Amino acid sequence: PVTMATTEKTAEKQPGEETVVLSSEEALKIAAEGYAKSLQLSPAARKQVEAAEAATEKALERIQIIEQNINAVGSEVDGIAAELVPQLQRHTEQLNNVFALIDKMHDHIQNVKGSVEQMEGRLEAAQAANASGLSKTFSSLISGPPPKAPTEPVHIVSVEEFFSSLKV
Repeated sequence: PVTMATTEKTAEKQPGEETVVLSSEEALKIAAEGYAKSLQLSPAARKQVEAAEAATEKALERIQIIEQNINAVGSEVDGIAAELVPQLQRHTEQLNNVFALIDKMHDHIQNVKGSVEQMEGRLEAAQAANASGLSKTFSSLISGPPPKAPTEPVHIVSVEEFFSSLKV
């Protein structure tokens, strides 16, 4: 065993050891080499670091490829959107017109239905008023005067009015 000592300070010598005197520079150099050796990775750790570096490099390359794909797809989507959005807006306007026409047609059908119901009511009343003579005579004897048919006119929905209202 060797005990090292510098010129500034002498280490205590153990029995059987020889003392070597070093300058501060030499001692610093030896300490730095020892420290550097303590920081060196083992071969297994070095392989793990190299594998991690390789995996990181592959991941960075993959990220670059993905970024390029995103940029390419983004420009395609912008092109498609620039072309399709105006077409969709035109179709939406056309559909809105169709829906407005359907709403008007629904209103017209409701008006026609109301007219038909009124006419059916009037028809039933007229039929009841013009029942057979025997029924009239018999009912007048039992219940009094026969029912009278309504005289006010039924409003019939005009088809011309409907088609003139379709202008959207």
